Amino acid sequence: MLDTQYFKQKLETEEAQLRQDLAQISTDKIHPGHDDFEAVSAEPEMFMETRDDIADKLENFSEREATTETLEVRLRDIIEALERIEKGTYGKCKISGEDIEIERLEANPAATTCKSHINED
Repeated sequence: MLDTQYFKQKLETEEAQLRQDLAQISTDKIHPGHDDFEAVSAEPEMFMETRDDIADKLENFSEREATTETLEVRLRDIIEALERIEKGTYGKCKISGEDIEIERLEANPAATTCKSHINED
């Protein structure tokens, strides 16, 4: 029998870490409470004197934007997994309906498919 409490705790721990990581590089002020984040610049707005300064700032922002997007996708996956626990559908392959292997859930508690359907997700 699948220990959903164990996986719930694991998911909640990862969710907290993701939210902490997102708070370091982004803001959700656009849509507060909707888990919709936007990257913010690492440096306060100021007058840039050289093209190199501008290029560095743009590169830094682009990196933060890509990281924010990756973390936001993972956060949504975690939230959806927690919702499946509440609905009683956690641990079932969304394609076949079969149980997802425990070792797959250990590696990725937000997994939605079994190993045989891993590339169909």
